[in-house]
Amino acid sequence: MDSHRGQWPIAGVLALLMLGELILMNGPRSAEALVWLLSVPLCIAAVTSFKSRAFTIPVAVVSIFVSSIVIRVFDVFVQTILSPLSIAETAACLVLTAVVVREEPRRAAIWSVGSLMAVSVFAAIVRENWLLGRNYNEMLGALVLGFAAVGTGLYFRARDTESGRLLAAAVTDAQKEERIALARELHDVVAHHVTGMLVQAQAALEVSDDDPRAAHRLLPGIVRSGTEALGAMRRLVGTLRQGEHDVATTDLAADVISAVERTRELGFDTRLRIDLPDDVPPELGRSVLRLVQESLTNVHKHAVSPTMIDVEISRTPQNALRVVVTDDGRPGEPNQGGYGLVGMRERVDLLGGLFSAGPRENGWQVLAELPLEGKK
Repeated sequence: MDSHRGQWPIAGVLALLMLGELILMNGPRSAEALVWLLSVPLCIAAVTSFKSRAFTIPVAVVSIFVSSIVIRVFDVFVQTILSPLSIAETAACLVLTAVVVREEPRRAAIWSVGSLMAVSVFAAIVRENWLLGRNYNEMLGALVLGFAAVGTGLYFRARDTESGRLLAAAVTDAQKEERIALARELHDVVAHHVTGMLVQAQAALEVSDDDPRAAHRLLPGIVRSGTEALGAMRRLVGTLRQGEHDVATTDLAADVISAVERTRELGFDTRLRIDLPDDVPPELGRSVLRLVQESLTNVHKHAVSPTMIDVEISRTPQNALRVVVTDDGRPGEPNQGGYGLVGMRERVDLLGGLFSAGPRENGWQVLAELPLEGKK
């Protein structure tokens, strides 16, 4: 915690105050030395309160109580400022009060501060050199010091609460981002393969009665799509278990060609033009591949009677990769429950790129530009 960083400076200050009191004694008597020694446990309790407060308040109360009795019995003079306690004792009690108010539950903090106040009043009564002087200015100063210590503890308590709230919100946001990323990956990868299986299965059903051999020829493609979907699921599960970043492609060109080939196997005439730089960052490569896969999946699922699909990946003069996927089919019924376009836009936004998707004069077009050097 942040409060732990203040432990040793405060320990140094209390040690200096103790040393100063020892010097001011100027050849102390045994009773004065005993009073000085009795303040040591109180200072130690103040320092250790930053880490553990199990015995600090009892030690402080006992220390002040016993030293007050010794002062009264042996008529020991103690130098004080705005407090019935010695300077070192006052500083230690202020530290204890602030730490307890900051760290302890409300009820425990009230009991602890109340105990310190009670023993301080006892000291004011017993140590005659302070109370009988009727110095009301010092009494008022003692109250001000006490309220200042409580206020300091309350301030840091509120700050810790706000920091905890912000941390919890940050964790929640991070978890939400992880869920969105996982949902996007599931949709773009698995749905792509499952859609391919569905299209091929539907085609097999259509021709099975008239041409059983044609239906049989479609089965290997269904099996291959199922195998790829299973592999994609296993990679996602492995990423979640191991906490590693999944690099979707090590050869972007080959993976894009593979996605286009699967589309051709489904009976869609697909043209591909690809011009890639030598080195494409893994995150950018993954997003480009997912954009192509999802765009092709949307054609499979939503376009009506497309005769041609064009896929183009090229480098722009602005040092970006442009991805364009167009088809000449009629747009199908809009699917209000789909997340494909949302996921594509999120991917592009995360990389600081530009994205558009919508109908054109003949068909549908998806256009994305992704900066090669990452988000600006």
